[in-house]
Amino acid sequence: MNRILLNITIILALALPLTANPRVAVIKSRYDNIELVLSTYRIQYNLLDYSALGDEETFIKYDSIFFPSGLSSDYENNLNVSWTGKDITSVTLSKNFFELDFEKFSKNLKSFIKRGGSAYFSGYAFRELSGVYDNFEFFDKFPYMGIPGRLEATLRDDLARFSLKKKFALYMEYPGWVTLKDVNNAEVLSESSFSTPRGERSGPISVLVKDGNGEIIYTSYYSTVYSEFKRFNIYRIAGHSLSRRTVDAASEFFQDITGRITDAFIAGEASRMYYFDLKKGINTLHFLSESAPYMFEIYDSRMSLIASVERYELSQSYKISSPGDDVCFVRIYPAGSRRFSMYSIASAANGTVIPKPVKTAGKILACIIGVLFLAAFLQVLISRLK
Repeated sequence: MNRILLNITIILALALPLTANPRVAVIKSRYDNIELVLSTYRIQYNLLDYSALGDEETFIKYDSIFFPSGLSSDYENNLNVSWTGKDITSVTLSKNFFELDFEKFSKNLKSFIKRGGSAYFSGYAFRELSGVYDNFEFFDKFPYMGIPGRLEATLRDDLARFSLKKKFALYMEYPGWVTLKDVNNAEVLSESSFSTPRGERSGPISVLVKDGNGEIIYTSYYSTVYSEFKRFNIYRIAGHSLSRRTVDAASEFFQDITGRITDAFIAGEASRMYYFDLKKGINTLHFLSESAPYMFEIYDSRMSLIASVERYELSQSYKISSPGDDVCFVRIYPAGSRRFSMYSIASAANGTVIPKPVKTAGKILACIIGVLFLAAFLQVLISRLK
């Protein structure tokens, strides 16, 4: 019996592909060089033409999709122009001409996000996003009012926890950047005052929109290729499925999520540090790594060491009792020299010691069915081998 089970395990293992197809897609664009950053972070992706947005399969095949500023629709390449001398005689559409059906795109994108997908939109890609989520408000109903210059942005929530900063200097290098007055039903990650042709204004620079099990980041700022600001956006979207699994570990015990971080060690980094909010009572830090284990240290708000954990396991948790609302700092260390494997941390408060009965019962039932199915399969296999 043990030998049969071993052989089945080996066969199934050999049948699995050594490397999975990328679950991240990037739509070709002119201005925001997302591909360069993803390649630097060793995040595998597929680069898609604008026409892929008209295919429902695009939103089924991928977990995360990046819509960078200046999406390349390539209308100019879809025109056949004829001329005689200096005079144009005809202009016709090519056979491969593509024009996005916004009604179909809206349905596909909303369904994608609700079932757990994640998306990044930047700069002028607000046009595609605002056609689906009509939450955007602009000053004087005109989006392109930004003047080049230095902004002193205020960082909030997970972006502040990730970067360990409350303020961040942003350099807007181009005129006509998208100035937001407000985004309804969105979590503001950063905001700033800025100059416009009609005077000084204030509004969001980047926001987080949640819908169902998924989420969207929109940012007006994308100029700097490598910064904590952009790094947060990249890992938050590309690592959303990993982050969801970490959050699920907390929701099993009815805990309230107070912070979420998704990141990885890149070349040359010996550690990474973040802060998390603590609520009065029992708080739990949930850790989950994609493939590489790590150790962590926890410090209180005065940077006194609370704990140093060296279990080097992919999934871990640690409880902290806090006498009041406070913060703690978490420093992560890689195991060995391995880099670029994503990990996620979620902080949670309150909750119970007993997991949700519905989920627990469902898992038990699934295990029972699996055992029965395996037993029946083995019985048939053994009878044939006799």
